[in-house]
Amino acid sequence: MNIDNIKVLRGPNQWARFPVLEVRVDLGWLEEYPSHTLAGFNERLMNWLPTMIEHRCSIGERGGFFERLRTGTWMGHVLEHVTLELQSLAGTEVGYGRAHETKKHGVYNVIIEYKEE
Repeated sequence: MNIDNIKVLRGPNQWARFPVLEVRVDLGWLEEYPSHTLAGFNERLMNWLPTMIEHRCSIGERGGFFERLRTGTWMGHVLEHVTLELQSLAGTEVGYGRAHETKKHGVYNVIIEYKEE
């Protein structure tokens, strides 16, 4: 996985009405492997950041992101949630994140809310 570019978007922007980071990430070979196909990955991630149990994700309920991990989600989506959780653990409550595919295979724009630079 390579981070190709990071844009700091202050104020309203194309993604949200509040500040976000636009991170262009090339997943490389990871694009071919959703989370449930990587032996031990989900368990290690859930043990490392157990507080992500609170992430509702698209399922809309507590544990939603962990459910997505178990059924298989893409690494851009995982990066989004890990980044949000690390900010939260550092004392900055944020909740908005999205992973958008680009036209280039395996390259995503990962959009993450931030409050402090």
